Amino acid sequence: RIHKLTTGGEFLGTFGQKGSNDGQFNGPAGINISPEGKVYVADSNNRRIQVFHSDWTLYHIIDGKVSGDGSFDRPFGVAFDMSGDVHVTENSVTVFTPSGQFVRKYDQTYLSSPVGIAIDSEGYSLVMNYSPGSVSIYDPSGRFIHSIGEFS
Repeated sequence: RIHKLTTGGEFLGTFGQKGSNDGQFNGPAGINISPEGKVYVADSNNRRIQVFHSDWTLYHIIDGKVSGDGSFDRPFGVAFDMSGDVHVTENSVTVFTPSGQFVRKYDQTYLSSPVGIAIDSEGYSLVMNYSPGSVSIYDPSGRFIHSIGEFS
């Protein structure tokens, strides 16, 4: 279930319920709003990203249960680069077009249970690794640059 709040923290209502149908969630783990105002929800246990209009009507779904490079297991974080492409964390970082077409995966050498992602104004990605508690920094092409914190 998604809770909607004002910028001041006032509760406005909820959206969705537990399940696997469109508009239902099973372990929503991350949420972000695209530059176009679409709401992207990482529906982790359903292995998908659900994309909604700002009024919560379904726009489309990026399905992780596909074969090949565009597959993903349990999405957690969602971020957008300057071109509007969607970066999704799970066992790796996978990049999709806004319509859900696979673009590429990041260099996975220094990724370990990535859960969060942020992209700066120059296109560099900061990926939070749950274990061992580090942040990996990537250039705009997804090439590893540096790690902050422990990495074993």
